[in-house]
Amino acid sequence: MIIKRLALDATALADGRNEIWSEVAEKEIALSPAPLALTNAVSPYMSRTSGHGKNESLKVRMLHDGNVLSIRLAWKDPSKDDAINDLDQFADAAAVMFPMTPGASAFSMGSPDKAVNAWLWKADEQAPFDVMARGYATSARREPQGSGLTASGHYVNEHWIVVFQRTMKISREETVSMVPGAELAIAFALWEGSNNERSAQKSVSGEFVSMTIEH
Repeated sequence: MIIKRLALDATALADGRNEIWSEVAEKEIALSPAPLALTNAVSPYMSRTSGHGKNESLKVRMLHDGNVLSIRLAWKDPSKDDAINDLDQFADAAAVMFPMTPGASAFSMGSPDKAVNAWLWKADEQAPFDVMARGYATSARREPQGSGLTASGHYVNEHWIVVFQRTMKISREETVSMVPGAELAIAFALWEGSNNERSAQKSVSGEFVSMTIEH
């Protein structure tokens, strides 16, 4: 997939419902249940659970204008889970992940010597998180102000539409940077709140896939 360079209004693109998104090509990404056996070292209980990974596909549109990268995610979800009122309730969520080091694994959320950087949106939160991880149970949720990351989510006709945006070149340590003309490796994940999905219990796109950022 090529991340096209288009001179479209980034402010308008922040709303995934805006017709301006019709000018951007869409790609459907297959999802599958995350392999929980990999969590055994940190959570033996979770590694034996099943029934997660309810979402089977995700539609993605991506573009940049040379300064801001915009990523639009859309998926079907008959249940809008955007509030947590009890301990047994969980919110819908979505994330995009990037390797900070070649060879980092998306399945394991990186490793001690191969970190990953993720953008996390949760339906019950007003702002996204800029996440750093070096393996399961190491995720550090950082406030988005440090990188300028933004996200907006809208629930329309039993579908979630979420848009992530961030300046491509930034100076924040341990945060992915994007360069026009270069490759960008990326992976995706969804959590279905009504299916009690949280943490490693999610749907994933698989290992990182390299995409070209159009110059």
